[in-house]
Formats: sequence, C-alpha cells, structure tokens
Amino acid sequence: MTIKGIVFDFDGLIIDTETPELKAWQELFESYQIDFPFQDYSQNIGMVYDDSSAIKILEERLGENLDQNAVFQDFKRRKVALIDEEPLCEGILDYLQTAEILDLKIGLASSAKREWVDYHIKRQNIESYFDTIFTVEDVSLPKPDPELYALTVKTLALQPQEVIAFEDSFNGVQSAKAAGLHAVAIPNPVTRVFDFSQADLILDSLSDITLADLMAKFE
Repeated sequence: MTIKGIVFDFDGLIIDTETPELKAWQELFESYQIDFPFQDYSQNIGMVYDDSSAIKILEERLGENLDQNAVFQDFKRRKVALIDEEPLCEGILDYLQTAEILDLKIGLASSAKREWVDYHIKRQNIESYFDTIFTVEDVSLPKPDPELYALTVKTLALQPQEVIAFEDSFNGVQSAKAAGLHAVAIPNPVTRVFDFSQADLILDSLSDITLADLMAKFE
C-alpha cells in the first residue's frame, strides 16, 4: 500500500530532550553523592514521566525528607537550560522538507504536554510543517496505549497502513504498532538500551536513508 503520511514522536526524536533531562537528573543526584537510578527512570521513557518519583527515590536513598518543590525547580531550571541548547536531531528537517515536497501528510503524536511541544517546534521554526499535532492532553491514555496514534491517523484521514511512525522509545514503538502503523525506531543515546525488535526498521539516524528510499521499503 502507498505511504501517504508520516507521524513523528517529539521528545528524543525531533529534539533530543531526553539526554539533557537525564544529565540534569544525574547532576542533581550527584550533588547529594547518590547514584542516579537509571533502570527505574528508563522504564518511563516515552510515557508521561512522574518527576516526583525520582525525587522520592532520592529521599529514600538519603533517608531524609527534602523540599520536593525546591529540588524539582533546581532540576527543571537545569533541564530547560540544557534542552534549549539542543538542535533538531539529525535528518529531521530534511524529512520534513521532503515530505512537504512529496505532498505527504505530516503529524506529530507526543506523550508530552502541548505547551512543551509548541515551545520547541516554534523555537526551531518547524511548526508549519505539521498538518496535525496531538499530545497527551488530547487522549485518555498515553503511550504505549495506541490512542494517540489512532487519533492522529484518523485526523489525517488516512489508514494506519498508509502511515510510518518515527519513534525513539520502546513505549512509542508499541503504541504505533498497536495502532496499526509501520514503526521506524531511531533510538537516542538514552533509549538505545531498549529492545526495539517490534519495530519494522531500526536506524541510527534519519540521515542514514532518504525518506523516498524509506517509503519504498513499506510500499
């Protein structure tokens, strides 16, 4: 079947927000001489991550209560500063421009909040490429539930098998496949630890293959 649309995840895929976030957590834990629990953290990548859970783990390791709001604000300031330095991930702009030339429909399906996504796509001046954008606030369940992708594909007026989803997380790939889309995984430095065997294709970067050649693999 002809590919008529592509849908992008956001965090870690369009912009690598996950490596800076991990670095900010690691720096925070290190300031208390505590190792950061990456294994617990990694299980939530691609979902709605509860920031307070990491702080609770820090309290447990320290054996004392912290001013959670103050600690979180310190973490958030550092995370935002690091992420604001991040460029678009390799190959993203080329794919968006090529998709526009090929008259493909382009969607964005993110488990992040709309304010977060809007801020960054406007910062990178790419918002005009997307025909539709949905975030966690538009659905009842985040990824790995398929609702976010199902809603995106329906709004684009396409069939799932006509759409390729681009994901960097295990939860995202699960969501896309459960919704019936083709799933291409592009793991970032944080998510490379995951098993992406469910994905139809795994790439190191979108610059590894042109969009036209990629589409041909699914048609």
